[in-house]
Amino acid sequence: MPRYRSRPHLWLLPALAITAGAQAQPPQDAWRINVETGATYQWESGIDDGGDVSMDSWAVSIGASRAWTPTLRAGVSAGFLERRYAFSGSQGFGGLDPWDDVTDVSLSASLNWRADDRWNVFAVPTVRWAAERGASLDDGRTEGLLAAASYRVNDRLSIGPGFGVFSELEDSTDWFPILAIDWRITDTLSLRTGGGFAATRGPGLFFNWKPSERWHFSLGGRYEKIRFRLDDDGIAPDGIGQERSIPVFLGVTRNFGNLGSFSLIAGSELGGQLRIEDEDGQRLYDSDYDTSPFAGATLDLRF
Repeated sequence: MPRYRSRPHLWLLPALAITAGAQAQPPQDAWRINVETGATYQWESGIDDGGDVSMDSWAVSIGASRAWTPTLRAGVSAGFLERRYAFSGSQGFGGLDPWDDVTDVSLSASLNWRADDRWNVFAVPTVRWAAERGASLDDGRTEGLLAAASYRVNDRLSIGPGFGVFSELEDSTDWFPILAIDWRITDTLSLRTGGGFAATRGPGLFFNWKPSERWHFSLGGRYEKIRFRLDDDGIAPDGIGQERSIPVFLGVTRNFGNLGSFSLIAGSELGGQLRIEDEDGQRLYDSDYDTSPFAGATLDLRF
């Protein structure tokens, strides 16, 4: 039987994700509640230095937001993600068995302010805890901010610059640019910035095709970099594990009106790399791993 490796946080979109359209401000002041849960599975990948890696995981997030004024919407969200790794092989990186179960927890706030008829400002501050089971979550704490401003060019296009800034475990602060875009190319085709799930960082870009109110198809991609604290029993006691990749996927979503939606995806993870650092952030080992397909599902409920 094939073994699998999961990546739910690559593609699920929480209620409080950054979006780039001026229409993001609903007129009503009622609370909007969003709950998502899901899992994906990626086939076993060969590690370049020897051995293989596989993983299964699941994730859940809950968010609540409301329009406090006609121009301001704000809220909070929380995400939980568990990844269960398995390393196999007797040579190279794969023989090290560097970590197994990893827990990611995140708490975020969101701010969406319509400054005027043209400009929208977005900000998402986040606190994240990421650690291997057996290590303290507090030792894997990082903080960060995603922010952007979008300009409504016309009724079909909003675009603008943004940035992400996050602290790193035993490392310098990480900065990266963001393009906030909401472009309705046609009545059914659009290009948008999309958010991540649970402990995921920056947004990706998504082409969306909506041929009807019930069905929605997407092509998306993003850059992923995940760092977490290791326990004190492995090859790098109290060290840092890191995984980096570029997932690309196709998705199909069945909408159920105001109740929510159900989605399926399939894709490949490109440019994957695994890395181990000591407790001071000095590199001990790193290796690339092979491209491999993944597939999964998510359920999104709205209240």
